Amino acid sequence: MRVTYAPEPSGPRERRQNRRRRLPMASVMAAALLAGTALVGGTAAAAPVAATASSAEPVTVTVDGESAGRTYDGVGATSGGGATSRLLLDYPREERAEILDYLFKPGYGASLEMLKVEIGGDTNTTDGSESSHEHVRGEVSCHAGYSWWLMREAVKRNPKIKLGGLAWGAPGWLGDGEYYSQDTIDYFIDWLDCAREHDLTIDNVGVRNEREYEVQWIKDYRAALDAAGYEDVRIIASDEAARKGEWPIAVDMTDDPELFDAVGLLGNHYSRGPSSATAQALGKPLWISEGGPWSAEWGAGGSSASIPSLINHAYIDGRITGVNFWNLITSYYDGLSISDAGLMRANTPWSGAYQVQSAIWAVAQTTRFAEPGWQYLDTSSGYLEAADTAQGSFVTRKAPSGGDWSTVIETIGAAAPRTVTLSVEGGLKARDLHVWRSTAEDRLVRQPDLRRNRDGTYAVTVPANAVVTVTTTTAKGFGTAEGRHESAFPFPYHNTLADGGASGQTPYFSQMEGAYEERPCQGGRKGTCLTQVSPQPAISWAAWKQPAGILGDLNWSDYTASVEAYVPEGGTAQVLGRVSNDAMAPVPNGYGLSLDADGTWSLGRGLPGGKSWLELASGSTGATGAGWHDLELSFADEVITASIDGTRVGEVTDDTWISGMVGLSGDYSAVQFADLAVDGLRPVRTIDASRHRGSFELEFDGTQATLAGLSGARPGSAKVSIDGNEPVVLPYGGKREVEWRSPVLVDGAHTLRFEVPAGPRSVGGGVSVDRVEVVPGNGGPSSVDDQSEGTGQGRLDYQGEGWLSCPGCINRTGLYHSSVTSTTVAGDSVDFRFTGSSVEVYGLRASNQGIATVLVDGVEVGTADFYGRTRIGNQLIWSSPALGAGEHTLTLVATGKGNDSDSGRGISIDRMLVHP
Repeated sequence: MRVTYAPEPSGPRERRQNRRRRLPMASVMAAALLAGTALVGGTAAAAPVAATASSAEPVTVTVDGESAGRTYDGVGATSGGGATSRLLLDYPREERAEILDYLFKPGYGASLEMLKVEIGGDTNTTDGSESSHEHVRGEVSCHAGYSWWLMREAVKRNPKIKLGGLAWGAPGWLGDGEYYSQDTIDYFIDWLDCAREHDLTIDNVGVRNEREYEVQWIKDYRAALDAAGYEDVRIIASDEAARKGEWPIAVDMTDDPELFDAVGLLGNHYSRGPSSATAQALGKPLWISEGGPWSAEWGAGGSSASIPSLINHAYIDGRITGVNFWNLITSYYDGLSISDAGLMRANTPWSGAYQVQSAIWAVAQTTRFAEPGWQYLDTSSGYLEAADTAQGSFVTRKAPSGGDWSTVIETIGAAAPRTVTLSVEGGLKARDLHVWRSTAEDRLVRQPDLRRNRDGTYAVTVPANAVVTVTTTTAKGFGTAEGRHESAFPFPYHNTLADGGASGQTPYFSQMEGAYEERPCQGGRKGTCLTQVSPQPAISWAAWKQPAGILGDLNWSDYTASVEAYVPEGGTAQVLGRVSNDAMAPVPNGYGLSLDADGTWSLGRGLPGGKSWLELASGSTGATGAGWHDLELSFADEVITASIDGTRVGEVTDDTWISGMVGLSGDYSAVQFADLAVDGLRPVRTIDASRHRGSFELEFDGTQATLAGLSGARPGSAKVSIDGNEPVVLPYGGKREVEWRSPVLVDGAHTLRFEVPAGPRSVGGGVSVDRVEVVPGNGGPSSVDDQSEGTGQGRLDYQGEGWLSCPGCINRTGLYHSSVTSTTVAGDSVDFRFTGSSVEVYGLRASNQGIATVLVDGVEVGTADFYGRTRIGNQLIWSSPALGAGEHTLTLVATGKGNDSDSGRGISIDRMLVHP
């Protein structure tokens, strides 16, 4: 794909906005993660500057080059906490380079100035585990994991980027399980030695993520760094979560000169700006070392926590000079904790698809027009209205020399446009003022330069819910590379598990706990096998109880998963299926077949909420000792069948988990896996489509369709859609193979439409469709998740402004696929078109939920009550009577009312279940 710069364009645009809004994850989980703190507090050493104006008048800002101010350290992001960049590694080389350019290349996308990576500890730290560089004492591997590769790629694009490292958890051998030990200090020195081996210069290292610190250990760490030749590596302390008011580390540093000298900078998480007077008085750099709205959508987080607001408020309220967002990129599976929290999305490497989302350009409004080392101007930074900070803010930075400056003005929470008048003085440049603007519709658009007024001032009008940068610097524009469209995970799927590359990360396999690497096969097998290499439980951060990894599609329902497993003496191997897990729960939400070396087998499932495991059947194969065995789980509606070495050993009927991914698991022994296969219950059917020329429609029966063909040399595009839903645009060209896979569909009849737009330059580039491969259904009921949005068959069409979506919620309540979509606004509705004999509505029950009116085919048929004393997801709310054959439309309308037992008024959709 050819990459070009667009110096003066209208700006890149994001994909179609949903009718519903995604609720920023910070709002969803503040109570769970932040113990109910309001995320405000602290007393600034200097009061924020307020512009001179009322809300109806222009705002006057004096840009004074002689103003005092701290030094700008930069804006960055965190890879880790955990495994949030895992799937990026598996992208095709061309698309992967484009994604990295959007993140790190100066003048191209976000132009990030800092990157923090997790120091892997073989333990789950939110969305998976990252491999340690030292699984066992004294055995250091400087090539384990993918953080080294990511840092090298960042430095390749921006040699000035600041690199940092922080541990969430650590291998269990450290200090006999005690994190704050000399072992851990030595372990971190080994990590820095590995960084040096990769020619990487680390700027800062943390103490531990969001856990209490030990003062003496920090001092000892500083001494060890100095003794090892790392005098320039700064310690950042203490990465605590949302401390309201005083920063404890600042108090300790005030009273302890040795600790003051040991700590290079102070970092806090999710403070949204305020720091304490004690922290500011230390004179050390202050950072939000982890923060963000946990969403890449425009304006997510509102007037206080959205990306542009947070960057500005951090300095105005707290003299915070560095902001590090969690997380760098959504390169982890949907359904894991806090989905879509990255600055951009790239989690389908099999398709090559990625989305350059609003967060990239929100960050760029700052990073493209200032550099680390510039000086903040205190008297030229403040709020548009002191009495209502939601109306907007402005922050000014100037270059160390030459007179360049930039002012970033945000109005994310404003109700109307604001006019800002700028008066420039104090030796700064006062001509050639350029303007760049981002809104919900347009990203980083060059505006006309400002003209000087007769009185020497300049005026700029900032729309509501926008960010504008006024600058004397010259920007090149931005990157215009585009990823392909997302396509579902390959099905059927086969993986030898012997192709992990230098990092040992087998394609698409994401560790949840422990560490898996390619090692020589045992038990007489040749070649390499995927091996669990963490020999004991880690000093944990999250709650997983055993090593495991997952891959696949949340919507897989009826299938067979099989794998060859080597079970060492005293060990256990397990194959998992229908996994739909919150990665921070102790056990998987799904089913598992395990086999011990003594021949004991067990078939079980996780209980809703992920806290414990229930055994459903068990027995013994009679075979004992270490060796290779074939483990197989098969799912057909409610029937789960377990087989070992080709012999059926158990069968149960259970409908707790109806769809999900495949996983591999076991204990902390050196369990090995090879030849993973995921197959349908019936063979894939191939439909010859080579006779079709141009546009065509194809009817088929099944649960998924894959379109395959070849494109000609000339670039072009085509559209493909299923059942009247929004078409996907497929770019073609370069004589390469073409493949697009539909999402998993409701079992039944469907229509695929392939359309080549009219026009001499859009004839598809010579697209030749060869075949359509269809996955047959099993004739059972089909679930449709709340996240499956659209206007066609088998999709949910949300209408109204009150809908809020929580994808990847921290799933303490058993939500289906860890997501829910809710509204409390009377009149909001959702339509669901389907073909079937009946339909069921599953939702979240809670004490604040209310009642919806139910209509079928436009006729009111009753109400659905979402109330429940206990908060729990995936609960049956309403069932339809038997319906006539054919297509139907189910409609739910929020009434804004509750029943006699409650005062709630919300409704929360979890999934729909269609019976054929």
